[in-house]
Amino acid sequence: MENLERLAYTATEAAQVASVSRPTIYRWMHLEGFPVAHIGGCTRIPAQAFKHWLNEQAGVNVDE
Repeated sequence: MENLERLAYTATEAAQVASVSRPTIYRWMHLEGFPVAHIGGCTRIPAQAFKHWLNEQAGVNVDE
């Protein structure tokens, strides 16, 4: 299978990407403005929105 770019992360994958624990991701998921999508019975974190959110939290201004 090809190495496809992830469009969305599970909580576990997001924790790995951000180098934080899963409980931290679950806490963040309850913060206003945190990018989270509920699709059917699944909860996913859109990859690009998550990276943007992390940059905002760090005070980084990245032009897209």
